[in-house]
Amino acid sequence: MNRQLIGDTIRLLQAELSPIAGIQLTLSPGEGEDLLPVMEGFNLEYSRKLHLMGIYIILTQAARYHMECTATHPGLIRSVLDGDYLYSFYLQFAIKYRELDLVVHLAPFIKQQQIRRSNGDYAELNLTAQIGQFLNAESKNTANRKKC
Repeated sequence: MNRQLIGDTIRLLQAELSPIAGIQLTLSPGEGEDLLPVMEGFNLEYSRKLHLMGIYIILTQAARYHMECTATHPGLIRSVLDGDYLYSFYLQFAIKYRELDLVVHLAPFIKQQQIRRSNGDYAELNLTAQIGQFLNAESKNTANRKKC
């Protein structure tokens, strides 16, 4: 099921990416698998897992393109544009699949990561943990609403 989810997510994303952008999502083996145990801790429908994995993959790929941006990189302009396109695609994707609360939760995290990169700090922040924190908070809010 894990490989199926990742495969289905890649197919969904490739179908929704603009062909004009010319971006092919390339994942290293096992990429995305660190999010799977986080999602398994919650009672999520397959479609929701697909959307969360999509957001994770888009943001990971956008960060990867931006991390390639050095003054001597021969494809500097393309890397900047592809990374920027993927960040805007992330917002479109999240809105389409009604993940606005996740966007709000991730906004400070993403901004912090971008600021750190602009200052030359390319250490990856833990996106998986951020999504897990969001799902925990969402689960608690749902449980509290059910009590009322």
